[in-house]
Amino acid sequence: MRISAGSVVVVAALAASTIAASLVSRVSADNAPQRHVVEIQKLKFVPAELEVSPGDTVVWINLDIVPHTVTATDKSWDSKTMKKKDEWEMVVGVDTPGAYFCQFHPKMKAILKVVQ
Repeated sequence: MRISAGSVVVVAALAASTIAASLVSRVSADNAPQRHVVEIQKLKFVPAELEVSPGDTVVWINLDIVPHTVTATDKSWDSKTMKKKDEWEMVVGVDTPGAYFCQFHPKMKAILKVVQ
């Protein structure tokens, strides 16, 4: 069987096209907004520090038997009172302040590290 130069070019072009499409798909998936979960348990935010990007959604779930809040240190955002098993979510913006705490338990502190 003899392979012509034209066939080799077509096969190479198809392979390059497939690889390029795969890379674009991976880059797009990596840049897609993510969903993160922070559990409130044993009077702590877990994890205590979370790296997020603008457009990501953060969901807080209260697993304690006592109520909590998720409140920005500068009070620019607040979950209001969250009872046991309540969830609250927020979409992270470019200017979202990262430090937050519980108004009922001020020693409960955590950080959203917003990176671009």
